[in-house]
Amino acid sequence: MLRQFLWIPGLVLVVAVLADMLVTCIQSGEGRLSRAIHRPLYWIVTTASRISGRRTWLSWSTPTLIVGTLIAWTLLVWFGWTLIFWSQPGALLGAESGQAATFPATFYFVGYTLSTLGLGEIIAPETFWRIMTDIASINGFFLLSFAITFIVPIAQARSDRRELALHLHRAGPDAQNLILRAHTDHDRGLLSLTTDLHLILNRIDAAHLNSPYLHRFHDHDRQDALDLTLPALGEALLIIQGALDSDRPPGLQRALASVDSLTRTFERVHHQPLPPTPPPPDLDILRDAGLAVRSADEYREFLHTHDALRRRLAAMAHAGSWRWDQVARVESRHSARI
Repeated sequence: MLRQFLWIPGLVLVVAVLADMLVTCIQSGEGRLSRAIHRPLYWIVTTASRISGRRTWLSWSTPTLIVGTLIAWTLLVWFGWTLIFWSQPGALLGAESGQAATFPATFYFVGYTLSTLGLGEIIAPETFWRIMTDIASINGFFLLSFAITFIVPIAQARSDRRELALHLHRAGPDAQNLILRAHTDHDRGLLSLTTDLHLILNRIDAAHLNSPYLHRFHDHDRQDALDLTLPALGEALLIIQGALDSDRPPGLQRALASVDSLTRTFERVHHQPLPPTPPPPDLDILRDAGLAVRSADEYREFLHTHDALRRRLAAMAHAGSWRWDQVARVESRHSARI
């Protein structure tokens, strides 16, 4: 008796997946269904990394989330259409036997309909169910199209992330070295950390606003890890703004705004309490290199106004299983606590 109402949950599944694909692939954000898929998969990867003590597991977050999302979308649509066709006895018949299709046969029919194979082993005798077969086939085409729409921007965003991470790694890799090498080895000086990075920072920021789940992707190698190099850049920009006793380079506020925006997107995605504020960076390294540096007390007072940003930077580094002393060298009296 209840079988005739199975089309209702089936339709709900099909519509829910379609809505999720629209939100995730076309609108800015992350669909509720995708979020429900990503969170447990990400938890499995991060738990495996934490228990094993190996960052290698984190690098599997990207293929795990991508493949998991595509499989979940496919299975839910597949099962939803199966319920729709199964809800009406006789909606599908065997082409040779003329017998009503069993549930496994209905599942098989929906599978090759969504894949647009059209094998013809099972047929829909009535016009209504033939039209529903056409709609299911079109749904399968949409599923494939959205899968491509989902993957291609991720590949582009990861390429941009790696480009920035590799640039900062070679220029640093930690906050103090970013400043020292920009000051001494780069023909544009500190502008190489502000104005020169505007375009790629904006691209990466826009990509993460459009696809916030990118913050769940991690890389194995240090030189590719945005969750390490971006905190280092953020800490370097704060040192330039609050510690260096010199004119601020043009573009500093815009670069900091991009870093701040990326950390806010990260916080919205991860929904976890922020770690304590990291210890102050060691300014003696810059002072010994001949840079004009304000007093440590002045800088600590400045840092208090940026506690939230620095805690988000620390959370980002922690999510990638990096230590804060890999982001910035800290004052010697704090180093033993890290």
